[in-house]
Amino acid sequence: MNRNERRRFLKLGAKTLTGAGLALGANPMLTLAQAAESNFADGADYRALVCVFLDGGSDGFSLLVPTGTAEYNEYARSRQELSVGHSNLIDLTTASGNHGPIGFNQHAAPLYSLYQEQRMALIANVGNLIVPTTRGEYEDKSVPLPAQLFSHSDQKIQWQQLQGRGRGELGWGAAAAEHFATDQERDYLTSVTLDGSNYWQSGTDQRPFSLKETGLLQLAGLDLNNDWEQPRAEAFRRMMNLPQDHYFSSAYADIQNRAIRITAELGAVLHLNDPIITEQPQENSLAAQLGMVAQLIAARGQLGMRRQIFYVRMKGFDVHDHQNKKQPWLFQELANALSYFQNTLDEIGEADNVTTFTASDFGRSLTGNGDGTDHGWGNHLLVMGGAVNGGEVYGKMPRMSTDGPDAIQNGRVVPTLSSAQYAGTLLRWMGLPEDQLHSTLPTLKNFQTTDLGFLA
Repeated sequence: MNRNERRRFLKLGAKTLTGAGLALGANPMLTLAQAAESNFADGADYRALVCVFLDGGSDGFSLLVPTGTAEYNEYARSRQELSVGHSNLIDLTTASGNHGPIGFNQHAAPLYSLYQEQRMALIANVGNLIVPTTRGEYEDKSVPLPAQLFSHSDQKIQWQQLQGRGRGELGWGAAAAEHFATDQERDYLTSVTLDGSNYWQSGTDQRPFSLKETGLLQLAGLDLNNDWEQPRAEAFRRMMNLPQDHYFSSAYADIQNRAIRITAELGAVLHLNDPIITEQPQENSLAAQLGMVAQLIAARGQLGMRRQIFYVRMKGFDVHDHQNKKQPWLFQELANALSYFQNTLDEIGEADNVTTFTASDFGRSLTGNGDGTDHGWGNHLLVMGGAVNGGEVYGKMPRMSTDGPDAIQNGRVVPTLSSAQYAGTLLRWMGLPEDQLHSTLPTLKNFQTTDLGFLA
């Protein structure tokens, strides 16, 4: 947030709070000073999940590559001109020693230091499953399979909801937010999105609070600090406070007044906090989104928050063509943004309280289509934060052979870990009770291991 935006936030907050007589948050007796002195500000028992959604189907098989002679040769035969060369891979040492030689794409090198510091872990071959599934079971259709596999829209919804075979009504992020919202001073900030609506945070009773990477959303044409717009803004607010006889007009006025109040109070809180000084990567939309997330986390004491979930999105991962040109840039932008965010959390003293994880529609195919890869299934993802048992690759590295035991038609890799196991580990760290965990993730019971162990 730049100085001009901070100044506008303060003016808007002061005018609205004094002019309309509005107090902060759900509690009308709570003021900024009281919130800062409350037990929410003492740093106790705060945890946040940050979902970084890699939109389009990220190619985890270019991020994490087997480097043993036989394994790499198998991988190179499958990927051919799209394979990552040995010289572009950084050797990884795993804490357990349970994996053979593995390389990490050097274009994501900023994340390598986090891995070495054991604050980042890699999750191998995870994907949307209903029950444990082998190649033979997939081909025989002898087990239930996710609906519309390899479809962007369907798999994105299923990944973000994890309700079984088809589409449900509740995202697993929304289910967690509904549980935690009751213990918050400002329940509307339990779930926050920097990318508008999404299925992960949406449910029947839960909607995320939406911001832009540049700050709060404003009512267009109703700026109290603009001489031309001020009369219109004051007239609109007077109209919203008139008695309303019709149900719909009353509901509309309530929504608008709530939006005005929330914008005012949150803008005032953000202004009062010290600016974040960690240098943000330029022309990096993901870093800008994460920078705004960090500002909200830095203010969580004043806002009275104990649990929060955040959603950000990076586009461009559907690399059907020009993959060799696009992929290095994608990994660089992702790594720079995530490294910046973790450094920022260190700066504000929240590194141990925030866990950031990646998710995506699906992985990519092993085989190329001439200039890129097509929709796959299993994928390699990553999780980072001070609570992460890092320096390790969790799960099983698949065979990178199109005719091997882990691949089906068109070089798609069958996952060996379920997205529900991945989500269950994250939600258990957040403190979601076991009964809520299993109702939120109904397929979790189908897997022997319900906690993958990558969080302390």
